[in-house]
Amino acid sequence: MIRISYGESELSADRQRYSRDPRLPVSRVTCNWATMVDVGVSDDEAYLLLLLADGNLPTGSFVASSGLESFVAHGFFGGSTDNLNNTVNFIRDSVATYARSALPFVADVHQVVARAVVDRDVGDLAERLDRVYEEIKSLDDLFDTMTLNHVTKRASKSQGVALLTLYTKGFSFPASLPMKHTTARDVFIGKLVDQCKLRIRREEVQGHLPICWGILTAALNITLGKFPLFETQI
Repeated sequence: MIRISYGESELSADRQRYSRDPRLPVSRVTCNWATMVDVGVSDDEAYLLLLLADGNLPTGSFVASSGLESFVAHGFFGGSTDNLNNTVNFIRDSVATYARSALPFVADVHQVVARAVVDRDVGDLAERLDRVYEEIKSLDDLFDTMTLNHVTKRASKSQGVALLTLYTKGFSFPASLPMKHTTARDVFIGKLVDQCKLRIRREEVQGHLPICWGILTAALNITLGKFPLFETQI
């Protein structure tokens, strides 16, 4: 089980343990709340980061194992009986590899959406939505081209649209809410997410996970650069 802890002494103990053996499995995601405050993370951002770090978040992330079964079937566990360590090492390596390929796309999409929210005077709403969508689609197509494995592509797209659905059902204003309670930003983000979901269903755009993650974090107003605050130790 993965859990989130906040204690400074607990965090220090984990770091000492991990520094002695970087390959040692530690079933924990640690978050130093004091550090988050020091670097300027607001309470709202901290709360959202903790929510998004929850392994039970229904984003479709259980549909993919990153090829673990194939890795085992092809004998890359080396015949070792230490399945726990082998599995943890595989997950750690997969996360590190995925981060290097996905995070640049998350950052680019986040910047595209955040910039469009600020540039309210550049064209009307429809023009802004079309311009942002085209930039997002270009990045999505590039990520799709770089993802060669068809199983990985399918899982990434399933997880991506799940994130947009999560925003619609869990974070956006209800449609029944009077417009006076919403801002121009809320309207723009809501229409952008709805447009992306619709075009994904029409298969006009892929909707890969890093792309949709960038949209989600920008929609939630999470500042770019705050994501690495979580030190993941699996």
